[in-house]
Amino acid sequence: MCGRYALRTDVTDLVEEFEVDEDLTDGRATRSTNVAPTTTPPVVLERVPREDPEAPPVRSLRALRWGLVPSWSKDASGAARMVNARVESLLDKPAFAKAALTRRCLVPVDAWYEWQASPVAQGPKGPRKQPFAVRAQDGRPLSLAGIFEFWRDPARADDDPERWLVSFAVVTTAAEPGLDRLHERMPLVVPRELRDAWVDPEVAEADDVAALLAAMPRDLFATALTAHPVSRRVGNVRDAGEDLLDPAPDAELEGVVDLRTGELLGTS
Repeated sequence: MCGRYALRTDVTDLVEEFEVDEDLTDGRATRSTNVAPTTTPPVVLERVPREDPEAPPVRSLRALRWGLVPSWSKDASGAARMVNARVESLLDKPAFAKAALTRRCLVPVDAWYEWQASPVAQGPKGPRKQPFAVRAQDGRPLSLAGIFEFWRDPARADDDPERWLVSFAVVTTAAEPGLDRLHERMPLVVPRELRDAWVDPEVAEADDVAALLAAMPRDLFATALTAHPVSRRVGNVRDAGEDLLDPAPDAELEGVVDLRTGELLGTS
């Protein structure tokens, strides 16, 4: 799953990294060491200009709300429950299928967080949970597969600039070996060579999207990703300290399992 991530990279650097044509975030995008659902982080998407349907797609960086609201929803109250979309049902589930064909996006992250339940150490409400940050070995931003949707608020007037809500979900897949010591699910990471295809609105047939999903690498923890334990303060959504991505000291690693070796790093 993906329920929290970090993004501190400057918008100008995101524009360069993702070859964005226009930055439409207007300073409103959430950039934090603790990005949470219902906030509005920047995402990368491509759309054909409405005023010129024959023009090529334009790639833009936009601030969208994390937590997808299907276009047919009566209200936006269920958004917090739709922060993720499972890849196995992406092309079939009514809430996601149309967006998967025509409204795909890239979600830039510096790292995503996942909590490991200790096999030996206990907390006040069950196994002790240690957060980890998963990030690229080269330190550059990762791009997670996402889908986005437009929702019209029926309670707002036609001339209300806030009548449209644009929201997104992160696509998840089965966790790779090693990362499955954190959780059975993980975000679907889009490698640089497939970024263009993922956001291309002309890739709109189910078979083509299925082929694109099948082409996503599933060995990144062995080749391109790294992970380390971080402070348990990440669990507090109000804490966005600049040090949250720093490795947690050994003294805090009670009952933590090394993701690559399975070795127990702390005692119960």
